[in-house]
Amino acid sequence: MSKTIHTPSIWRDEFAALAEPHHPSAKRLLAFWENRPADGLVVGRDFPSRVIADLLSYLTLWEPTQAGSDFRVRLAGAAVCRRFGRDVKGALFSELFSADDFRHHFEETRELMQTGKAKVVESRLFDGNVQRLHQEVVILPVLAPNRIDQWVVVGIFYFD
Repeated sequence: MSKTIHTPSIWRDEFAALAEPHHPSAKRLLAFWENRPADGLVVGRDFPSRVIADLLSYLTLWEPTQAGSDFRVRLAGAAVCRRFGRDVKGALFSELFSADDFRHHFEETRELMQTGKAKVVESRLFDGNVQRLHQEVVILPVLAPNRIDQWVVVGIFYFD
């Protein structure tokens, strides 16, 4: 299914879910997650990992906040600035997207957390008719350090 999302800036996000990643780094991140321990991928124990150390600048770690009604960026790699135009560490999901976009992304992320399944999305950001970014996004449910709560790791990988 394809959907158009308008970011808080003037950029328009056109995206579609993918059955599998195409970007080499997205493939590596998904393979890392698929080979996780039987009890899950735990922040602080398994993530971050030397196995994917070269991908860390492309990753964000999202923690549910405000009684589960939003997410806060716990960690954000330097390459993520390219997507949002600034360092987003500490930002809320609701601050990074318009109200409609927030609702869509929030619902998709909560569903992913409930099902425990990864999601891969191709995204193209446009400024008018000009494509500014072409990226593949990998969204992965992980366990918080307490091994009970669920958090989310998101990888944003760019096609140049």
